[in-house]
Amino acid sequence: MKQILLSVKAGKTPFTLWRNQPMKMLKKLLAVVLTGAMALTLLTACGGNAVNDKNIADALNDMAKGSLATYTFKSRTNEQAMAKAIAALSESDRHITGGELPQKVKEILGINKDVANENNFVWYGAVIADEIGTAGQAYQAMNRILSENAVKNKPEGKKPADIRYIGTALGTMTIPGGKQTTVRFIVVTAEPK
Repeated sequence: MKQILLSVKAGKTPFTLWRNQPMKMLKKLLAVVLTGAMALTLLTACGGNAVNDKNIADALNDMAKGSLATYTFKSRTNEQAMAKAIAALSESDRHITGGELPQKVKEILGINKDVANENNFVWYGAVIADEIGTAGQAYQAMNRILSENAVKNKPEGKKPADIRYIGTALGTMTIPGGKQTTVRFIVVTAEPK
């Protein structure tokens, strides 16, 4: 019988060389699977549904700090309830015409005479949420909804307090071109100082 000689490194036997081969393949396979899982977890946070009120408030606070503003945003259930109620309205009931808020939206926001937010500052609007993460939605909110000119209720001769309460809710809206898109309705209130 002919004897087969395998080239073997010092301290290694043919058995240990053979035994380690499947383990090396298993390690490579495990590395590929874990890399794929990590990539998927990164991508899942990119959608608009992964964002909540606290995330938006934190991002707005970061933007406010960057602009040397003294106010802060805090998520609150009252504002979230208002945002959810507005999101539940039909599109025609919440459509702003001629710069004037619809009556149903005013009632929900409590900015009519003798109601909760009559003497408070109130901001309201919607930002596109489809495929836009927290920072993108917060940036849109800061530029479109939270400017001085965009205040929906502004008490005469007063300035808004440094604590601004925020609530958000997801809904749908038809954008120009007739496409239905997911939007985040944002309601912010502040007491006068």
